[in-house]
Amino acid sequence: MRRLPVILCCLLVLSACAKPVVQKQVLAPAPAAEVARLTRLKVAPFDNDAGGQVRAAVESALAAVVVDGRPYFAIVGAGAPAGDLGKPLQWIDTSRPKAQAIRYGSEGTVQGSVHQNGWRDERYVESRRECAAEDAKGKCVLWANRQVTCIRRVAQFSFTPKVVGKDRGEVLLSQEFSETRQSSACKDKGAPTAGASLLAAARAKAIARFTDHVAPHAVTLDIPLLTEDDSAMSAQTKAAVAQGLEFAQARQTAKACELWRGAARGHADGFALPYLSGVCAELEGDLDQAEGFYTLAGQRAPKPVPEISAAVARVKSTRTDQDRLEEQRK
Repeated sequence: MRRLPVILCCLLVLSACAKPVVQKQVLAPAPAAEVARLTRLKVAPFDNDAGGQVRAAVESALAAVVVDGRPYFAIVGAGAPAGDLGKPLQWIDTSRPKAQAIRYGSEGTVQGSVHQNGWRDERYVESRRECAAEDAKGKCVLWANRQVTCIRRVAQFSFTPKVVGKDRGEVLLSQEFSETRQSSACKDKGAPTAGASLLAAARAKAIARFTDHVAPHAVTLDIPLLTEDDSAMSAQTKAAVAQGLEFAQARQTAKACELWRGAARGHADGFALPYLSGVCAELEGDLDQAEGFYTLAGQRAPKPVPEISAAVARVKSTRTDQDRLEEQRK
């Protein structure tokens, strides 16, 4: 069997007012599955993109998508002969997991329109309360308000990429992606960020959202940790859970899981320890074992626990995503 999506990394983030959370970064399937199945793309000129800047950025972003250590799309140059698409299949790339047949020429064309691609300044006024007079001891005896002119610089970028399949001329995707970036400053406190920089950031984010829509991409799952329940844990068990949390905080989840699993073997009550065992299995990519532990935790809980319900749903969703990824991998 071909390997399932690889866990990229597991990190822990602690918030002062929330439960401790471990973060698992995984590979998510592309929402636009039909586009994700294409192997070779050609990026055509966009409407309202006179300098070709957006086209070049989209082409570069698609070429930079890497999955399983290799480029996900092959980008065909503008000069590639379109007629080559109709030729018989030429060769099979045996380095690909499914060893799909590869054709010369593009399988789809990315085109579309640019709607917004600029920035503007909006002026407004802020009031400053300042001392207008002091006494002999330097204490303020008269306060006054001073008006200061400020600038809010707003950059907006939006475009609608359209992906057309070459075989049937069918539109596989047509969706708008837009982003806004802004920066504010008053004359007495510097200047706002340059408009070109704000626009570049907005444009890059919108194009990144497009590439995430048409190709598998990394996402981060937040997995909360439950370390307490109403069962009578021994002092030794509590110490193991607490020490495991410290290891997790130090990003040493393997050591944390070793402690939690050892504690679970010696404490057969409550839902916290089977839940933590489920977290460890999920971090390791064993979804069947994780679901089993989460189900056990739910059975032991005297009433529904939101984190447990969310964990079961998350595992089911991850399993579905893995099946979709299997179809999209090339």
